[in-house]
Amino acid sequence: MKDKVDHYTICFIDSCPLHRHCLRWMVGRYADTSRETYLSVNPHNPLMGSDSCPLYREDIRVIKKKGFTNMYYDMPWHLEFKIRRQLIAKFGRKQYFQMRKGERLITPDQQKVIEQVMRANNWQGPIKFDGEVEDYLW
Repeated sequence: MKDKVDHYTICFIDSCPLHRHCLRWMVGRYADTSRETYLSVNPHNPLMGSDSCPLYREDIRVIKKKGFTNMYYDMPWHLEFKIRRQLIAKFGRKQYFQMRKGERLITPDQQKVIEQVMRANNWQGPIKFDGEVEDYLW
């Protein structure tokens, strides 16, 4: 979590009823006290620090997939082309290739989208990812 302090919105609201399981608050514990500024939650916003905080991120670890360079291996070329085009339309070209190469981890929701696109195109084979990592949903 220490590596997230510099580029993640953090929270310092100790009175928040959700703070014990909030990733933003947990990352805030690693903030350097000598530093003058951080990107942080606005404590004056009435929604922040409440049971309905819109920036709350629960500290649940999930399985994220990493890369899918071999996903199309057993697939006919015309189907590969169609699925690839649809996934690029869903995620954007840059994000698609970052996920494909394993540079960006694939969240459970993104895994569902990939599976839906493949099944909608009548692919019944396995969906092969290169690996998996347990991580938080930042």
